[in-house]
Amino acid sequence: MNANERLEAPWCDLHIRKTLRTANRRFELDVAIRAQARRLVLMGPSGIGKTMVLQAIAGLLRPDEGRIRIGGLEFYDSVKGLCLSPQKRRVGYLFQDYALLPHLSVLSNVGFGLHSGVWGRMRKQQKEEAVHWLERFQIAHLAQQRPRALSGGQQQRVALARMAILKPRVLLLDEPFSALDPDLRHAMREEVDGLLTALDIPLLMVTHDEQDRIALNAQALRLSHAEGRTVCLDSL
Repeated sequence: MNANERLEAPWCDLHIRKTLRTANRRFELDVAIRAQARRLVLMGPSGIGKTMVLQAIAGLLRPDEGRIRIGGLEFYDSVKGLCLSPQKRRVGYLFQDYALLPHLSVLSNVGFGLHSGVWGRMRKQQKEEAVHWLERFQIAHLAQQRPRALSGGQQQRVALARMAILKPRVLLLDEPFSALDPDLRHAMREEVDGLLTALDIPLLMVTHDEQDRIALNAQALRLSHAEGRTVCLDSL
């Protein structure tokens, strides 16, 4: 592969299929994305399968067949029998409920992915790194608080700091601003924009809000139903 081919290679290259069945319903996901734009938003009606795409990339949902290549690294390939564990994929996934550990302090939550051994114990260097990211998100004064004592916006900052400290290959956000008031929503869009720039990583975000796309200068991919399947209408 020459230099030009490397430059033109899409950072997100996937085609996944997944069928879910219940007693009364059959749901088929058949989504293909080849994207060079480094900031993407997945849009479409509720229940269309947007979150499933993020889960498949993160390794939390295994497709029935297909492939997932992110940043040139193969995460999943059904033909090759390849499926990397979530830990080896090293993606930053912000869940809708933030998934903070309630029994740990803010500092320990942020540094959780760095330490080994006893839960919550970090070496001096790891603690300093966690404090750095707390300061970066202006929540260092909350270091010893538990998640239940924080506001929604503060919890989101903790979750972002916890992802950033691990230097992920890609940031996956699932409707990250939907529960925030307008002023905080604006501030958190700026935080995410700054984080993406600081880490120099791509973004794939699920949202219903066109203002999210505009604020983050992202390109939209729209999921829709076609012939009984969920498909991606736009390819980049």
